[in-house]
Amino acid sequence: MNPALLEVKDLSIHFGGLRAVDGVNFAVNRGEILGLLGPNGAGKTVTFNLISGVYKPTSGEIWFDGKRINGLPSYAIAALGLGRTFQIVKPFSTLTVLENVLVARGITRYPAPSCLWTSWKSRQEAQAAMALLDRVGLADLAQRKAGLLPLGNLRRLEIARALAVGHKLLLLDESFSGLRHEEISQLEALIRTIQQAGITVLLIEHNMRVSMALCDRIVVMEYGKKLAEGTPAVIQQDEQVIEAYLGRKGESDAS
Repeated sequence: MNPALLEVKDLSIHFGGLRAVDGVNFAVNRGEILGLLGPNGAGKTVTFNLISGVYKPTSGEIWFDGKRINGLPSYAIAALGLGRTFQIVKPFSTLTVLENVLVARGITRYPAPSCLWTSWKSRQEAQAAMALLDRVGLADLAQRKAGLLPLGNLRRLEIARALAVGHKLLLLDESFSGLRHEEISQLEALIRTIQQAGITVLLIEHNMRVSMALCDRIVVMEYGKKLAEGTPAVIQQDEQVIEAYLGRKGESDAS
């Protein structure tokens, strides 16, 4: 049996008296898309921050590809093949789209002494960055200033930068937020191609239609705890989930 790529075991973090994440357990299987859902304030992004090394847990363990990573700095976790996006996209606005990806590519070079005398804009690095831009559909915008991109393309650029690091696991934090219907459909197709290429995806998403269509399994959080786990079909019928937030407004958007 193929072991899970990511395992979160009894994970907790406390900020004073606030238990932002409280004894959460789940696993992400290799090659799947797992959705992390829940109302605002449920602890989803805090969980992402724990997994990616932004925060150190109060207790519990995080295992990635057979290695315990909780307590490691973010750059060390990223170097293991874990990339992430953020709710608010903040590119290097004065750099080009290509240069933004080249910066992310730097993680493959920094540990080597040769980085002191080799160019970060070498032909080899530029080709690798262009391949990532082509993958996300931004190759024709490579020389445009990143600050001039509309939101839909900024989301794609963020994914390209994450892919420069995350060749094993991508953490996508509300990558569909603010997008038009057509852009959502295109981004869904992109994430499926990423999965088909063998990269595992863990995503936070408030758009329930997207989550139910895209995810193989779903973990639902509320008030820092895991409320439910299962396939989209199971989650849709879970009475606790419906009681917690799906049925509060009678809408398809969980936000």
